[in-house]
Amino acid sequence: MGGQKSLLALIDNMDREKFTPFLLLQDEGELMQMADDRGVTVFKQHIPGFKPPNLFKLLRIRNRIKKFIKNNDIDIVHSDDAKFAYFSTLVAKKVNVKTIYHARVTDGRKYDKLLEKNIDKVIGISEATRMRFDNIPKSKFQVVHNGVNCDIFHNNYDKSEVRDRLGVEKEKKVLIFIGQIKESKGLGDIFDALSSLDDLNSYKLYILGSEPEEGKLVIFTSLAKKLGLENIVKFVGQKSNVNEWLQAADVVLFPSYEGAEGMGRVPFEAMATDTPVIATNISGVNEAVNSDVGILVEQERPDQLADAITKILDDEELYNKLATNGRKRALELFDIKVHAKNMMDLFEEMVNENEN
Repeated sequence: MGGQKSLLALIDNMDREKFTPFLLLQDEGELMQMADDRGVTVFKQHIPGFKPPNLFKLLRIRNRIKKFIKNNDIDIVHSDDAKFAYFSTLVAKKVNVKTIYHARVTDGRKYDKLLEKNIDKVIGISEATRMRFDNIPKSKFQVVHNGVNCDIFHNNYDKSEVRDRLGVEKEKKVLIFIGQIKESKGLGDIFDALSSLDDLNSYKLYILGSEPEEGKLVIFTSLAKKLGLENIVKFVGQKSNVNEWLQAADVVLFPSYEGAEGMGRVPFEAMATDTPVIATNISGVNEAVNSDVGILVEQERPDQLADAITKILDDEELYNKLATNGRKRALELFDIKVHAKNMMDLFEEMVNENEN
């Protein structure tokens, strides 16, 4: 969902007098509806696997996409899916368009080597995403941080009122986790950290997110019960009002494992709401979170996670410093307006190169 949120935020902040976005989607769903609500034309086309039995089907699809590009005077094909990004390079050769791959995670993909050679530009959401590409020319790679709408994720709110509205326990020390319910997001470490805290009943952990595969929720619900956390941990599912949940929190926990994130948008969304972050010191995330705005811990170290929770919540001066600095950092580096300008500047530069 992070990539979809970034895409929609870019569309919302794009100069539509200069740029006309189109979306190619493989399936119908919520994203198609949200694009339609924004007046964006959607071209639906499933791309099968690159296997010999699919060769003639892929050739027909390439021709369909080529025709769509020509009919709509498209200049750039921009994808955050590695397979489609490579496929777009095969189309581009026939229609003289520029191609972009948006690398959102540090973990490598099987098409990376092919993209190095054939794509016109790779955008990485962090410097760490560059590590996926062994031989990419410097001119081909550009970092553009994801953006957060700092008008929606703001710091002008009453925490008590927000908690009332969401049904969050007002007298508790509220911890929030936002992300997919799976092992590589560090949920097990959060549970282990919680179980070691003194005065455990003064805490409440709210988990926002869905299971990427059936059975994960059962696994983590059982783990919470095994550790005696069934009254401390509450799974609330995926939420559209993430900004309010961040405002309700005292601390946001983001203990992902190496390779699971390119940077992760949750940390800077939290910063924008004056909410301190505890995150793991992994590639990408450590470019967003530093000691001015949060605390970094090593991955799979629940003891460090527990110490960080206690340190932030027991030191009011530190807490206020992290909150204030976080908002400032979000506005300077991660505001969606900054992101949109950087992207539009890049699009314009690539179109001008093509015309020359």
